[in-house]
Formats: sequence, C-alpha cells, structure tokens
Amino acid sequence: MSPHTLRADLPAARSSFGPGTASVVFLLFMLVFVLGNAVLVHTLLSRYESALDQAATLGRMRATSQQLAVRAMRLSDGALVQAGQLSQEMELMDRALQALDQGGVIDGREIPALAQSAARDFLPRIRRDWATLRDRLQTVLLGTYVHDERAADAQELPQVIQRQWVADDAENLFGTLDACADVLMPLLRQDKNRAQLMSGGLVLLNLLLLLALYLMLRRHLVRPLRELRIACRELVRGHYDARIGYRGRGELGQVARDFNDGIRQVHDLLSKMREDQAGLLRADTIFQGLASNSIVGIFLVENERFTFVSDKMAEIFGYEPQEMIDTMTLLSIVVPRERFLMAESIKASQSRRDGTLRFERHGRRKDGSEIDIEVFSSTLRVGDQVAIIGIVQDVTERKQAESSAQLAAIAYENSSEAIAITDSAGVVIDVNPAYSRMTGFWPDEIAGELLPLLRPGRHNRDFYDEMWHAINTQGRWEGEYWGQRKSGEDYTERVVMDTAWNHDGSVNCRVAMLSDVTQKKQIEAQIWNQAHHDPLTGLPNRQFFNERLRAAVQSADQSGQSLALLFLDLDLFKEINDSMGHATGDRLLVEVAGRMQASVSPENSFVARLGGDEFVVLLHDASDKARIDSLCRTILDQITEPYCLGGDPLRISASLGVALYPRDAEDAETLMRHVDMAMYVAKDSGRNCFHYFDRSMRERARMQRDLMYALPQAIEDSQFFLLFQPIHAFATGRIVQAEVLLRWRHPEFGVVSPADFIPFAEERLLIRPLGDWVFCEAIRQLARWREDLAPDLRLTINVSPGQLGLEDAGLEVVFGLFDSLGLPPDCLVLELGEQMLMNENPQAWDRLRRLHEAGLRFSVGAVSIGMPALLAVHELPFETIKLERATTERLLDGRHAAMVSEAIITLAHRLGLRVTAEGITRQAQYELLRDAGCDEGQGYWFDEPLDQAAFERRLLDQAGS
Repeated sequence: MSPHTLRADLPAARSSFGPGTASVVFLLFMLVFVLGNAVLVHTLLSRYESALDQAATLGRMRATSQQLAVRAMRLSDGALVQAGQLSQEMELMDRALQALDQGGVIDGREIPALAQSAARDFLPRIRRDWATLRDRLQTVLLGTYVHDERAADAQELPQVIQRQWVADDAENLFGTLDACADVLMPLLRQDKNRAQLMSGGLVLLNLLLLLALYLMLRRHLVRPLRELRIACRELVRGHYDARIGYRGRGELGQVARDFNDGIRQVHDLLSKMREDQAGLLRADTIFQGLASNSIVGIFLVENERFTFVSDKMAEIFGYEPQEMIDTMTLLSIVVPRERFLMAESIKASQSRRDGTLRFERHGRRKDGSEIDIEVFSSTLRVGDQVAIIGIVQDVTERKQAESSAQLAAIAYENSSEAIAITDSAGVVIDVNPAYSRMTGFWPDEIAGELLPLLRPGRHNRDFYDEMWHAINTQGRWEGEYWGQRKSGEDYTERVVMDTAWNHDGSVNCRVAMLSDVTQKKQIEAQIWNQAHHDPLTGLPNRQFFNERLRAAVQSADQSGQSLALLFLDLDLFKEINDSMGHATGDRLLVEVAGRMQASVSPENSFVARLGGDEFVVLLHDASDKARIDSLCRTILDQITEPYCLGGDPLRISASLGVALYPRDAEDAETLMRHVDMAMYVAKDSGRNCFHYFDRSMRERARMQRDLMYALPQAIEDSQFFLLFQPIHAFATGRIVQAEVLLRWRHPEFGVVSPADFIPFAEERLLIRPLGDWVFCEAIRQLARWREDLAPDLRLTINVSPGQLGLEDAGLEVVFGLFDSLGLPPDCLVLELGEQMLMNENPQAWDRLRRLHEAGLRFSVGAVSIGMPALLAVHELPFETIKLERATTERLLDGRHAAMVSEAIITLAHRLGLRVTAEGITRQAQYELLRDAGCDEGQGYWFDEPLDQAAFERRLLDQAGS
C-alpha cells in the first residue's frame, strides 16, 4: 500500500472509530489492566511467601537441632527416649538442608532454594556442623562411644564427655543456623520493603492511568455530549446562533459538524425572511413615523376639507383627529382676523409653478387660545382634484425663546458680572463689557485666544487637570483663580464655567462667569490670620496648631513617617509677670517666640504658642533622635541667653517635653497629653532641661487619676496613717520635736506619698476633712506621749496652702482638743512651705496671725539657698525655719555651700529664728551644721520616719538614758 493511499484511508479509519469501537477498546484495556495487576501482585506475594518459608525452615532447623541434642543427652543418661523420633527429626534436618540447598517440600510446602549469595555461603558450614552432630547422635543411638581410661570414674567419665560433645556440636550448629538467619532476615525485610514500594508504585500507576482515562473520556465523550445538550436547549429557546465547539474526528465530531451546519442554514433562512419582511414594512413605517411621531403636525386637504390629520396636528390645536377630518377647513385653524390673508396666500401658491406655501400666523385652538404657528404646504393635482399637503409647527416656544434671547443679549451687554463665551476647546468667542472692565482686555484683543483661565499660570498642573476633568465629565467647574489684569496687577476671580450642549450631545459653547473677589479674599485672609495666630507673638495659636497636628498625624499614618512634638514652658514666668509687670512679660514672650523660630528649620517644623508661656514645636520626619536632642539643646540655650528689655539683663529658663508619634501615642489628643507629662517631668527634674515621654509617665498618670477618684472613699475607709520623723537638738542630742508625716495605704499602689494626692485633695475640696483627721490623730497622740514619756515634746505638722486659703479652713478644731486634753497651744508647730510666703493671700495671712495670737507656733519649711522666704519672715510670726534637703546635701561639695549655709543660719538667728536642718544622712554634715550654729536636725543619720510604736520605743530609750 502506498503512503498516499494510507493517508487517504486514515480519516476514514478515524471516523469509523466511534463510541461502539471505543467501548470495546475500553473493555479490552480494562481487562488487560486488571489481569496485569493481578499477575504482578501474585508475583510479589509469591516471592515474599517463599522468603518467609525459607526463614521458617531455618527456624525449624534451629529448634530441631536443640531438640535432638536434648534427646541425645537424655538417652545417654539412660532415660527412655524413642529412637524412632530421633531418626525422624534427623531425617527432617536432612530434608530441610537439602531444600535450602536445592529446593524441596517440607511439611507439604514447597521450599525454594536459597538464592541470596550471602545466605548460601552458610550452607557448607551448616552441612559440616550437621554432619558432626549427626555422627554424634548416631553414636548415641548405637550405644558406642570412646572411654577415657584416665578418668577417675570409669563408668561416669565417658558419659559426661559424650554429653559435652553433643552439647558443643549442637551449639555450633545452632550458632551457624542463627548466623544464617541473621543474614537472611535483613534480606527478607529488604524483599518486604521492595514489595511494598512496588505495590505503592503500582497504586500510583493505576491512579495515573485512571486519571488519563477519565480525562480522555471527558474530552472525547462527556464534553461533546454536554455541548450538544446545551446547544439543543438554546435551539429550543429560539437562539439559532448556538454552536457546538467540539472538533473531534469520530462519530461525535461528525454529529457536531452536522448540527452546526443545520443550525447555520436555519439561521440564514430566518435572517432572509426578516429582511424581506422589513422591506415590506419600511414604507409604512416611514409614513407612520412622520405622521405619528413627528414633532410637527401633518395634514391633507381635499375639497377644502381635512381628509387626514396626524395625531400631532390634532394635539397642537386641542382636537381629536376625527373631529377635524371632514368638518374643518384649513382657514379654521387661524384666528378670524388673519383668515383673509391666509386665503390670499393659498391662492397665490396655486398660481405658482411649484405650488409651495410658507407663512406664519396666529393659530386658534379649540379652547379659543392663540398660539404661533408656522405652515409649510404644497399643492398637488390628483386627476381633476386639487389637494394640499403640508405640515404645521407650533413655534410659540421659539418665539418666546427669541424674545428671551433678545433680553439675554441686553443682560449680557449690561451685566456687572464678567462673561466670556468660548468654544469647546476654550478659545474665546466673545466677552461682554464687564469682562473688559475687569481685566482691561477688549473683545478684539482676546477673541481667538485661549481664555486666560485655561492657560498655565500661577497654579500647578494638578489644578488645570482637575478643572478640565470636571469640565469634560460634568460640563461645569467652579472655583477660584489667580489672574492678572492687562496692567500686570494680580487679582483673584471667582469662576463658574458651564457648558451649552447641542441636541446631539456635542458641545455648543462654554460660558464662564467671572467675579473679582480680591478684596473679599483679602478680608477673609485677614480674618483667618487673626483667628489662627497669636496677636502678641504672631505665632500660630492653639486652634491653628491643633489643625496642623491632626493633619500631620493623618499624613504620618499614610506615609509611615514619624513626628516629634516639643512642648516648652517657661520656668517661673509668673514671678516675672508679678514682679516686673505684664508689659515686660509680653516683651519677653515676643523675644522667646523669635528665638524659637530662629532655632528651627521652617521646612520641616511648625512653631506655635498655645497660650501664656506655653510653646510647641512640631517636627516632621523625626526618625533621627540625635537631631531632636540637638534641637532641644539649641532651643534651651537660646532661651537662657540674657534678655535686654529696657533694664538690667534678664535671664530665664524653660522646661521642655518631647513625645514621638506613633511611638508614644495613637492619636493627636493622646500625643498632647503625653508631651505635657514629659514637660512636667522635666520641670520636676530641676528645670532648664528636656525630657522624653516614656511608659512610666503613662502609668504614673493612670495612678494619679485613680488616686483622684479613690480619695473620697479612702477618707471614709480610713486608709491613711501617720509617721513621725524625730527632730534632735544639736546641743543635747535629744528628741525635742517630731514632724508628722501623712501616708496613704492604697490597696493597689501601696504606700502613697502626700505629694501624689494632696493636690487632688485641694482641688476637690477634700483638704478640710483630711486635715482635721491629721490634726486630731496627731494631737491625741501627742497628749499621751507628753503625759507618759516626754513632757516637753512638740509636733510639727505641714499645712497645705490650699487649706489656709479656704474660707473655713478647720484649723480652729485644734483649740477644742487643746482644752479637752490639757495641752498648751505652743506644743504644736504649723509648718508652711516657702511658696506660701511668696503668695500674698490676705485671707491666709489673717488666719495665720489669729492662730499665732491663740498660741500656735509656725515654721518655714525647706528654705533654699536663694533665701526668698527670709525676706518676708519678719512680717510673719514664725519662730523656726528649715534648711531644705538640697542645701544639706551640698554641704560636702565645697566651702562655698558650707559658707552660704552658715550665713543663712546666722541671719536667721539675728532675725530671732531657730534653724532646723533636714535631710542629714552623714556625720560630716551633722558636724558642719553643728559648728555653723544650727539648732536642730532631722534625717536618716538620726532616725528614719517611725510609726507610733517605734517612736514610743525611741522615747522610752531616751527617757531611760
């Protein structure tokens, strides 16, 4: 057969390979597939069972060799042993050895010969050891063995030796069989693993073959049938463009091609029928479209009567079509005063060659109202008959529009608003006089040019892109634009640009309305600037800063950058205001604002004044901590430089807090709270420094908040207790006084210092009940101690300035206790802080004088080296001052501190005051103060604050000594 003939027969062969042939091939394939799997599995199982039989035979030989040895030793001992059983077991050993060597049958099972070379190497040794043991066993069976004449016992020695020989030979054979089994078992496991691996591979191969078979059936059988089903369903629904996409060469492929050809022919036939039908209806559709859907009325007049009137014609005049047909004439549709003119026009048209007529008249509707109509007609001759066909159009709206256009033209020319008309591209077509007055450009100077608003100018590209996008998509844009007059003067204009459209949706023109809002913008800018800037320093105020902070936080969230917020508060600014006047304070604030602005870079920072002496600096991109530290030091250094404000140079310092976003806060409000905390930590750390916010501040703020809310309940629950700090006289070394220290035993925070809750007590007006409790407890305790242990003991109690400022301070309660307990008033000393002396509160000062007249004594607490309190001591009834802890700690730093302290003590003595030093922790401090003439002292070198029991023991020890 030639190749050409083979190629010609190949398609025929493929087409004959239909579903029937495919089914037979599939069944044959599955039969071969199943038989192949069965044969392969049987082969694997047979090989594994043969290996198991070999291992079992070795095990049988090992057990039999041991049994033979035992029976032989029992037989040599004279026990009754069946010799036939020994012979059978020996024969079994021979047959098993032969089966392992050449193959054979053991217990009805076919045992194949050992095929593994490693195991067959043991067969000669097994055969040799078995021959030795078998000879030994036969000797036992025959009762023959060799006697050893050298044995001490002629009867027993040969028997013992024979048993030993049998045992040794059996052990040798067992060891050889065991070694062979040790070699055979790993080989057996290898065969098992190999069989499992081949079984797994066979399963995987089966799965792959089944998958391939599934995909082939799905492609060549399932999918074609599905496509045929879908196409048939679409055909039933009337979709004659449905097709089968299958392109196979078998019977299903031929079915698909035949189906597609048939559907295509049906589709072509239906298309031809629709086309013919459309042609038949086209003429009627055109007429009906003109007559029924036309925006003008159509009529036909024969014998001076309407014989056809369209719906639109009847609608124009307010009739039904049938009311006009055969009853009305053409003249009846116009007002009576114009019918004569219309009749003359009709006659004139009939005398013309083309017979056309056009005129405008006032029409008359059925209800008597008048409308403006326009008539177009032609005279036709049909045989001897003369007919008039024409159209009527209601032009009332057009007439009104023309009138409106005239009014619009008048408004356009005389409008005070500038108007510019452009084409779709923004090229100026015309401008009104107001535009010329506003810009200085006459119409002939700007016509044909692009409207200045649309030309690139002072605005960025985004401005023009957004404007054109709004114009092209919405047809309207409204906004403000910075323009320039012909004279070169800049001005601001408010622009509203609208688009006029044609009926087809294209742009007719664009109309821009422009207003000069320069003065309005200037006023708005001035108002905004006043609302957002501090009138004193010119810096942004709190409102402006809050807006910038929120915007900066939002921008940082989007960009992933960090922010730094610096909060600055001037140290002791109130004292400067009070002592030098508010005018000096204002000039100082202006100077500080200028120095802060000069210290920062305006590109990435924002400086504002929040109010009073509080300033903030907002830094963008604050990833470099070293740069922030350097800026903080620069600001503090600039602020501490002397100020020349008309008198002596003035110096001032500041405390600066720093908080970072988003590290320290999750929003702007939290960032402000945290930077405020950091500033107060810097102020508490000695002023003139900066401090970063950390988590401990947040925890402390939480603790303070909880303390504030828990304070009233703590007073009711008596969670407070007193400690006593002994005060020793330097002359005698004895305890002469004790300072009462208040503590709060909080259930969560433990022992809390008064510095953490006294401000809350003053703020919430709880200082009165808390102070009453302290006075009552301390005076009662003092009465017991003076009666039993120390008659001259005095107590010092710290009095809060907030309590003295109350209208009803409650300090008079002590007098009732003095009377009831028999105590003199001078046994109680009220200690006031140095700040109290600088705060001229008339009510507090008057109360102090009355308490002194009643017998109470006073002490000034924590006097500093600056001695501001000593200047006012002579005006108040004080008898003692205290040297603050910081002064005591600096005594050992050099001679200067010691000399200053001695000067304070000397000055106090000359003023008639006693001096008590606090914070003594070393003997050297004690000696320096004693030599300087200090009267009393307290501190951990003497005693730590003691509870009631411990203080009583100290008094007992002192009384005993």
